[in-house]
Amino acid sequence: MGLTVTRSAGKAFSAHNLLRVIVALLLVMTLAACATRPHVVAHGFAFNGWRDHWYPQITVLEYAYGDKYHMTRRKNEDGVPPGTAVFGAMPVADFLYVRWRLQETGETFEERVDLRDRLPADLWAHYITFVIDGPQLYVYVVTPEQIKVRLTKPPLRTWWSIDRVTYEIYPTVRSADRTYLGAAAPWAPASHEH
Repeated sequence: MGLTVTRSAGKAFSAHNLLRVIVALLLVMTLAACATRPHVVAHGFAFNGWRDHWYPQITVLEYAYGDKYHMTRRKNEDGVPPGTAVFGAMPVADFLYVRWRLQETGETFEERVDLRDRLPADLWAHYITFVIDGPQLYVYVVTPEQIKVRLTKPPLRTWWSIDRVTYEIYPTVRSADRTYLGAAAPWAPASHEH
């Protein structure tokens, strides 16, 4: 029993040709699904209010690091712990969201940082961290590269910059010597087309 589908031109369209079209469509759909998967790389997200000296004056109420599919997040109106560290194969984040409260005044602030054009293309073994100074959020990329001589005082606001090459990526792009890098950052902007 053969299946015959008639086209408007009157020519027969065989079951074999129909099967070819279906297989081609499935292949295209599979490739499209693969193209929309997040870019996963081994890297870390961490912050430490004790070591960066902003806790207990500032309490983090909520944070989220990720993309629309996967996030490292935590929320508590009384405050989340003053530090966390996550490292492993995870999606390269599109954003970092932080909401915090100044203990002295009770004021709350929040910031959502678009990371898509601020991260290095190769994020392997890097950390993303943040520091809070009153109403201002600072975000850093910490590279795996060690500084040759351990410093006694961090050149940037984060303790990581004592012994690791670290770059400020928000609110401005700066190197450890506080040089404004702007578009001349030492990496190509990451491509996060999911």
